[in-house]
Amino acid sequence: MMTEERYNDIKEGYINNIKRFIVEVGDIFPHVTVFGLHKDDQTKNAIIHIPIDDEFMKSEERKETFINDVVPEVARKIKEQFIPEGVAWTSEAWLRESPVDKGIPNDWKELPVKKEVLFINMEFEHKKEMIVYEIKRLGKQVTEDGEIVDQVELIEQDFSKGESSGGRLTGLYEKFINA
Repeated sequence: MMTEERYNDIKEGYINNIKRFIVEVGDIFPHVTVFGLHKDDQTKNAIIHIPIDDEFMKSEERKETFINDVVPEVARKIKEQFIPEGVAWTSEAWLRESPVDKGIPNDWKELPVKKEVLFINMEFEHKKEMIVYEIKRLGKQVTEDGEIVDQVELIEQDFSKGESSGGRLTGLYEKFINA
């Protein structure tokens, strides 16, 4: 079983790398990350990044295909060589808000966009956490390689006051364990 210390080390390292990447590059591609151990040597850690092709993000139907068809197939392949200990879903997203007394409308896309965020949902056997950073775009900058990228600032958001989140890309840990 994973210790709290090991979980915190994984979480801190992962989040720091994601934040560094988005600050350096200006954006991030949607992806699933599996944290685990090598089956043949369980003293060796494994981290597997699974980029999500833009085609799967274009419609609700394609997102369902990714979750229901692609994830189980990928999970079975990963489990041939690795023991999954946790899964993270990371993406940029538009945060929409609805007043508590109004609820969520049938077409949630009618809700106004409040801000752009970096969304990291981490799921392990003993812990599930959603970490959200508001993305403030400050203009363009030129990298050492001459690339033009968005200059961004990340502002951690506090979701401890009862805001809820969910969606089709939550519950991935169970999908990997049960594949």
